[in-house]
Amino acid sequence: MARARDPEEMLARASDLLDRWPLTAPLAQGLREGRSGRDAARRRAERRARRAGQKAMRMALTIFSVVVGTIIWGIFVGPIGAGGLMLLILATICALIALGIYPRDVAPPPMKLATAKPAVLPSQVDAWLDAKRRALPALAAPKVDAISAQLAALGPQLAAVPAGDPTALELNRLLGKHLPELVDRYEKVAPAQRKAATIPGGPTIERQLVDGLGLIEAELARVNDDLGRQDRDAFAVQGKFLENRYGKDGSL
Repeated sequence: MARARDPEEMLARASDLLDRWPLTAPLAQGLREGRSGRDAARRRAERRARRAGQKAMRMALTIFSVVVGTIIWGIFVGPIGAGGLMLLILATICALIALGIYPRDVAPPPMKLATAKPAVLPSQVDAWLDAKRRALPALAAPKVDAISAQLAALGPQLAAVPAGDPTALELNRLLGKHLPELVDRYEKVAPAQRKAATIPGGPTIERQLVDGLGLIEAELARVNDDLGRQDRDAFAVQGKFLENRYGKDGSL
């Protein structure tokens, strides 16, 4: 057996092996959820780094503009003087502080998600879900990470889907309406009552939330598979064509 190339591949192989037997299937699920959590954390770190880089670039451009503007003013107009220099430094510092604070990282509202174009829908929903993480129980974290993983996989596939496509419309309803409604209704329940069951002997509010997120994750996985099947079928057809065209005697 070929050696695994990295720890992630080793975990994937171990998950596949454990998934073959019912008794060890929960362990396989745990490994997959752990990997989804690491991938989700990596994507969150990348988003933060990207936003920090954008703010740093704006701040650098501000400093550059102030320096160049001061030099041009001194050449063509005259010295700004010590008082003007102090005011300019103070104004620059205030501008840099404002650029460091604003724009704030605000998740897109659910109404915007419901009408988002397919190409940007997964990334916007992932950002919205990331902003909601603190409001959700720790029990829901693996499902949130699993949804994030499905959204990451959906992004490239939805880029080629037109806005009026039935799949895109259904995803807008699922991610822009049903998912926010589930989270919103959970948030409206008093924190002290979230561990209580709605009916005697039934699941708790937290468990119902987790189960609902699991259903959404399963639907996203199904859509992912359906969209991927089209590409897989097209690849198989192309391979069959090449085999029929060139695979018999090797002649053109």
